[in-house]
Amino acid sequence: MNFLSDYFNPPRPLTAPRPIHCVFYSHIWTIYTLAELALVNPKTDIILELATASHFAAALNPFNSHHESLPSLLQTTKYLHQLGSRFKDIAAPMVLAPAQAVATPTLLAALALVRSNPSPVNKAVVMVHINDAATFAAAYSEMSRFSILWDIADQPNASLPALAHILVAEDCMDAQRWGGIHLCQHPHRRLPDHPQRETALKELLAEFPLLSIA
Repeated sequence: MNFLSDYFNPPRPLTAPRPIHCVFYSHIWTIYTLAELALVNPKTDIILELATASHFAAALNPFNSHHESLPSLLQTTKYLHQLGSRFKDIAAPMVLAPAQAVATPTLLAALALVRSNPSPVNKAVVMVHINDAATFAAAYSEMSRFSILWDIADQPNASLPALAHILVAEDCMDAQRWGGIHLCQHPHRRLPDHPQRETALKELLAEFPLLSIA
């Protein structure tokens, strides 16, 4: 994306709310598969990490260089596209969560601005670790679509049915908003028993038909 001119000319107001696609993920390295699975458009979208403190920084920003984070959007002079940074092998500009823990209400207040912030960004892809799903449940009513990105190397566990219950409680599981579960494998996490792990995952999901595989 080339947004240079927008640093000098404020973007026009949106004509419709910006869609937000919430992706719950099982492992940090799943971030590298977003474009491959068509969950993000590298030319028009931005990736936002939603967490009280960054999980992805350990992999993407190990030297703790300064980057804008989601709470910066609470400044009235900030536009969404100005917050994104480029990281190696990540398909689209990404906004990491804060390096130091930030209160959940602050993050939710900033997230509430994503749909309306005037910016050339088409869609925001919000990454939430599956273990953090309950923390941000209050925001799900504002999101347009939900998917799960699960690395087959991760053992199936109770977080999946727990997430299903959260999304049902927040009325987020209708056909228009549910994008299914996307299975992936990072090349550095290919385990010899991955067929058995995939089978175990599908057996667990069979008990929760709402969580369909994409």
